[in-house]
Amino acid sequence: MAQMFSKYAGLIQLAIGLLSQFVPQIQGMLNAGAGGNIFNILSGAALSYLGFKGSEAGQRTGAQVVGGLNAIVGVLGASQLVPGLQLNGGMLSNLVNLAIGAWGLYSGFAKPAKATAH
Repeated sequence: MAQMFSKYAGLIQLAIGLLSQFVPQIQGMLNAGAGGNIFNILSGAALSYLGFKGSEAGQRTGAQVVGGLNAIVGVLGASQLVPGLQLNGGMLSNLVNLAIGAWGLYSGFAKPAKATAH
């Protein structure tokens, strides 16, 4: 489960970060700040690497850490608790961060499926 999260959420987050940074229409739609774009690019690249090249333990840890960070970014972006820190200005960006955060935390902390003998 953590491997699937790392692969797909990493690619999604990387794509969102790059598109938001370099395509004005996407940036306007998501209303993500430069800090949010950089976070998405870096965490997406790290997750993708772990998903395709990392060990199972690394994938679980990555899912936990990046999932937790996404949840924090989503909450801080929605609540505007940190003035001057431009993370996310739009509800869609916050929802994406919260969804990836919840998926990551679930994937990272869920018990791995037991292998069945054939």
